[in-house]
Amino acid sequence: MAEESHEKLVADLAKDIDGTELSSLVFDLSKYQQFDAEAATVVLTYVTGQLGIVVWNLEPGQENDYHVHPTTEHLHIVLEGECEYSIGDLPPQTVKAGQAAMIPAQVPHGIRNRTDRRASYIAITSPGPYEKILVDRPAASA
Repeated sequence: MAEESHEKLVADLAKDIDGTELSSLVFDLSKYQQFDAEAATVVLTYVTGQLGIVVWNLEPGQENDYHVHPTTEHLHIVLEGECEYSIGDLPPQTVKAGQAAMIPAQVPHGIRNRTDRRASYIAITSPGPYEKILVDRPAASA
């Protein structure tokens, strides 16, 4: 059975982007790149019933656990560094700054920073009920 998730959540910045306040709609992503030596840090950027945007920040060796979302899909865009993506039963692959990974609903995936530099990626989530279910990583990519 998969272990419990262990990321640090930063929620207070999500209020800074307000769809009713047009002047807040252009923003600097670096504000959401916050790192913690103890845990992968996920910063809520913009969350409504229709759209979810978060920035994941990984110090060397940190990860977003292998998991699945039953009803929502995600687009991940690497902002800084590079991340190792494990998607379904494919061999792990490296996604670098400026590249993206599309994750359909019901497809298990996990993201690791296997480098000696920081990495950040923005995750944009489709409408629907957000649910993250930890699952066991395939043995070939453990």
